[in-house]
Amino acid sequence: DRAPPHLRPMRPPHVKAWPPWRSQLLLLLLSTQSVGGISFFGRSSVETTPEPDNDGRVQLHVGGVFPMEAGAGGWPGGQACLPAVEMALEHINNNFDVLPGYKLHLNQSNSKCQPGLAMQELYNFIYEGPKKLMLLAGCSPVTTVIAETAPEWNLVVISYGASSPALSDRVRFPRLFRTHPSANMQNPTRVALFEKFKWKRISILQSVEEVFTHTAQNLEAVCRDKGIRAERQSFYGDPTDAVRTLVRQDARIIVGLFYVTEARRVLCQAYKQGLYGRKYVWFFIGWYADTWYEPHPEENLHCTKEEMRKAAAYHFTTESIMLSKDEVPGVSGITGLQFEEMMRKRLNYTDVANLGGWPEAPLAYDALWALALAFNCTKNNLAPSQKLESFNYNNTVMAQLLFECVKNTSFKGVSGNVMFSDSGDRIAKTQIEQLQGGRYVTVGRFDNGENRFNWTADILWPEGRGPPPDSTIIREHLETVTYGLYIIVCLLAFIGIVLSLFCFLFNAKYGYRGVIVQSQPQCNNILLAGAALCSASLFLMGLPVAGVELSDGEFTLLCHSRISILMIGFTFAYGSMFAKVWIVHRIGASENQQIASRQKDEEDASPWEGLRTLIATMVGRPLYVAGSLRKSSTPSYGSLLARRTDRLGQPIHAVKFYVVIVAFVAVDLLIILVWILTDPLKKRREFRQNPEPPPSSPSGLDEDIKLKPFLELCQSEHHTLWTSMVMGYKLIVMIFGLFLAYETRTLKLRFVNDSRLIGLAIYNVVCLAVVTGPIVTMLMRSETNSNFGMISATVILCTYISLGLVFVPKIRFVMNVPASRDEAYPSANGPSPSLSKAELKKLEQLTRENEALGKQIEEKDERISQCTARIDEVVRESSGGSSRESDRLISVGNTTAPAESSKQAESTSFPSPSKMTTTALIELQPSSKETTTGQYQYEEMDNCSSSSDEILL
Repeated sequence: DRAPPHLRPMRPPHVKAWPPWRSQLLLLLLSTQSVGGISFFGRSSVETTPEPDNDGRVQLHVGGVFPMEAGAGGWPGGQACLPAVEMALEHINNNFDVLPGYKLHLNQSNSKCQPGLAMQELYNFIYEGPKKLMLLAGCSPVTTVIAETAPEWNLVVISYGASSPALSDRVRFPRLFRTHPSANMQNPTRVALFEKFKWKRISILQSVEEVFTHTAQNLEAVCRDKGIRAERQSFYGDPTDAVRTLVRQDARIIVGLFYVTEARRVLCQAYKQGLYGRKYVWFFIGWYADTWYEPHPEENLHCTKEEMRKAAAYHFTTESIMLSKDEVPGVSGITGLQFEEMMRKRLNYTDVANLGGWPEAPLAYDALWALALAFNCTKNNLAPSQKLESFNYNNTVMAQLLFECVKNTSFKGVSGNVMFSDSGDRIAKTQIEQLQGGRYVTVGRFDNGENRFNWTADILWPEGRGPPPDSTIIREHLETVTYGLYIIVCLLAFIGIVLSLFCFLFNAKYGYRGVIVQSQPQCNNILLAGAALCSASLFLMGLPVAGVELSDGEFTLLCHSRISILMIGFTFAYGSMFAKVWIVHRIGASENQQIASRQKDEEDASPWEGLRTLIATMVGRPLYVAGSLRKSSTPSYGSLLARRTDRLGQPIHAVKFYVVIVAFVAVDLLIILVWILTDPLKKRREFRQNPEPPPSSPSGLDEDIKLKPFLELCQSEHHTLWTSMVMGYKLIVMIFGLFLAYETRTLKLRFVNDSRLIGLAIYNVVCLAVVTGPIVTMLMRSETNSNFGMISATVILCTYISLGLVFVPKIRFVMNVPASRDEAYPSANGPSPSLSKAELKKLEQLTRENEALGKQIEEKDERISQCTARIDEVVRESSGGSSRESDRLISVGNTTAPAESSKQAESTSFPSPSKMTTTALIELQPSSKETTTGQYQYEEMDNCSSSSDEILL
């Protein structure tokens, strides 16, 4: 609806068009015929023939409803439109060339923009004389109910203030015309602007009102026809959530359809959500006041005037041209500017901009002229026997003639050229305004008929950068390894290759030295070849780098090449180390098996000795057990030491190592061949979900551009299966190698003199590979630099550390020890020609153990001597005691002495102390706890138990 922008209130939800069933019910009641002279309402419609006026002209009556007050949030457009209609009535009646012999008379009423009250006025128009030939209607809710009902009485309705797109429905409103353009008339202008600025994506934010809903739906349809994507959000009352949704949708071009009160709320939320500035363009309705965006205190927007001005800057408005600026007079004989001046004088109102319906006053003026010209057309086309004043509500012929005349009306009015479409809508031009520097500037007009712009001023854009894009510009960006990282890795990989070549030359030059000969140099050369291949694979792993493009075929070749080289290189390097620990472990296991067999044979040869050891173990005789075990194991261990120098010092054929390495390489080649033939790797793009701004652009310069990174990955149809197969196979080999390295940590072969260092290298490789593999495969596959960095770090560290562990000791030995001393130092691991460090440690442990046992024996002998002396002293002190004590001693002596000496005298009844048991020693102590001797004996009882046990045995 049209209204003065600064006075137009928000339309309350209840002021809407009636649903069709209510209008049909009211229509049924109004059209009920009288029965027996009594109508449903108590009277019938009055159809009286108009009488000539004093000047001899016949009056033609027209009914008009004008909203003279806003009512419950309506539109008070009658305040300016009624005076405009009255002025048009005067001009028409004073022009005898228009409707000669007739004079128009207006019957007007106040509808307050309320549909119910408007229906009452329609009832009065019909059932109170004189009869009306046409009707004038104002706001959309009133026009809806009147235009839907009036055709039952063959009445044509012309609306001067209804803009609802729903009124364009010819089926629902068959006899309605509007001098006020439909709200949909702005949509072609908006779409033309979208096309001019190359916007292919727009957003619509609307209030839940019928007029705005129809406008939004029509705009969506027009955009769809033009290939423009339109997204719509609606709200009721509070627009906060709807504005947030626009932010999430990255809306840039936004069309707002709502009343001015809601427009201020939307603008405040747009400021709070950052939905303003250079990246955004807002389109608002054009009939708002020039300062509509300034907050009203009673609305409690929580936005300052400056914030609202900042958010509203550079927005556009579109509105139909309602006042012609043409200086050529129209059919009424006046121009648009003359009409405006005459209205100011007629109203005697200085601030006409605040008067309800002031912008629509030219439309009301032209509406009456369209009505008069239609009457004149109808009069000229009537049969001679018919006259306009003979019209009645049942005269369908004249009603249809009136309809056709209005439809074909075309004249120049004060609002511009007045003509109607087939749907009864006004065909008018649209003006485009932009808020520049705090004031509206008309930048152009758009002619819907000719579909062209007429620009009158320049369009300004924030920061002078031109129209913004309709959305964030997403550009695909290939993520590659950064050039700096690639150069660093290539440099380190090249160093690794150089080190491998240096070690190979070192092996070749000093191959005659014992430390080289006894380290299996052929196997070490394979290790060097594998390290060089792994380092070389890094040159391919980083491709393609920035600035290097590869075709699909080249990319497939690259994928298979880098995986194959890395797999074969790893197998050469790790396989050579695995072969060494495997051979050492096999030889060590064979030696241990022979020792176990020899010990078993010795135990079987002396079964009673084994049984004695078992019994001693059960009763807790640790020293005897240890001695027995030493006695049992000494021959086997001595035999091992005697044979070790000869057996472990024998040369090992290189073929044994080659077999292990070739087996691993064969498995790798089989996997690679089957993979290539059945499911080859191909280039596949993987896009990231969230685009990012260009990292190299200065802040704010490319805020409309975001990069959509994508990766070019080597992918096969069953890529996960192949990856799992390769990684699972390698993992099993690495874990088994780790186990072998641990098992052979104490073993040493003369002709695998670096087995211990090889074991450390295996620890290093397994730890790094096991940690890196899952991370690179599952967590960092989409992180180009991180993925490449982790792989490179693992390969380089494994290469450097392995080469360092295996070759640095040899290089130091060769540099520090002359060739003449190779026999004295045949190993890079230690100085002993026959025993390893573990064996030497075991010998030292046995020596220390024997020394400790010797000291314990000396201590026990001394303790036995002390016990013997103490017993002698106790016997002497007890000789003069009571007879009871003597009997006790005699009884003890009888129990401990041999049977042959049981009848000897008391003085000779005690046996040698060295043959007495611990029980006898305890029984010989005095029973009195007051004596120091007895107390000492009880305290020493536990300490003597071990020695007593040894004596007993």
